[in-house]
Amino acid sequence: MNKNLLIYRLTELGLSPLEVVEVLEELGEEWTEDDVYNVLKHVNREAAEEFRKGMRLSVWRSDLRKEGFNRKRIVDSLVRETNIPRSVAEKIAKEVEDRIRSSNFTFLTSSLIREMVLIKLLEYGKEDAYRRYARLGIPVYDLSTMEGNPRDEIVKRILTQYSIVYILPDTLRNALFEGYTDIGGIANPFVHYGLAYHSRVSQKERWLTGLFQYLGERNFVSEPSIYIPPFEGIEEMVEPLKRGYKAILWSDENIEGVIRSEDPVFSFGRVPERKVLDVVYIDIEKMRLNLGDAKMEHYMDDILNGLEEYQERRRKLVKGGNIYIKLNGDYPIYRFRVINDEELADSEKDSR
Repeated sequence: MNKNLLIYRLTELGLSPLEVVEVLEELGEEWTEDDVYNVLKHVNREAAEEFRKGMRLSVWRSDLRKEGFNRKRIVDSLVRETNIPRSVAEKIAKEVEDRIRSSNFTFLTSSLIREMVLIKLLEYGKEDAYRRYARLGIPVYDLSTMEGNPRDEIVKRILTQYSIVYILPDTLRNALFEGYTDIGGIANPFVHYGLAYHSRVSQKERWLTGLFQYLGERNFVSEPSIYIPPFEGIEEMVEPLKRGYKAILWSDENIEGVIRSEDPVFSFGRVPERKVLDVVYIDIEKMRLNLGDAKMEHYMDDILNGLEEYQERRRKLVKGGNIYIKLNGDYPIYRFRVINDEELADSEKDSR
């Protein structure tokens, strides 16, 4: 505990400025918590007993470091992450601390503290602050029952949660939960689907170095797009790349097992497209059946407004690109490019 933190703690305990100065002078330059407690006993007995209650209260952080409990950290994180008034943050932090000290926890973690704060945010009606303060993750049971290497599934679930909670506007989130829309890039909020490895260097060694750097950086992309140059013996890499990375391979030369194209080829689920940020599926028939034509028109307007907002939020995370739409049913849409069945069939044929 440094000097500034000690002053803050002593002030919280109700010591007057003169009493704080008296404690600091008695302690000198170096001290332990036991030293502080022993000095406090002679200055303010009641404050000393309150200090003693918190002496052994430690918190395990997510980075595996252990530190003493400090209510100010809760206040600072709430103000920084949610922008709620400091007075409200201090009140919530005090109530959480009281609950912690009365519960006699044997293993106190930063994630547990955050969960307790989240409950308080809901009690105070701070739903927006709750979303901004929430911790993303998966249940322990789900993790323990996953087969094989669970890394990809964990990443997918957490990034999907992030998209739903922090990127999707309310209208689009509601449409997703109602089953009226499906968003292709929801599990890849930080990755532009149109990122391709497009190096045309003259040396095979340099091309390989860049390729594996690209694959390491694009580990959230389910099907990376890779340009295959006509180097001697390059055919030996085609199947390993397809099998190991589920890669989309393309070239402007005729190479067996590789798509022939002058431009990069990308894959978005079943819909390969060039220069696409995301593909959004909208079920017009389901909306028309459940909502009726009049209500559906208003609902669709909300969805399209939400898509424009979603596109702007995504562009803060990735550079460039657009949203394309695939409709189940007929509906006039002018703000986005709509992929029709013929284009979908052609793209599926090209991707095989």
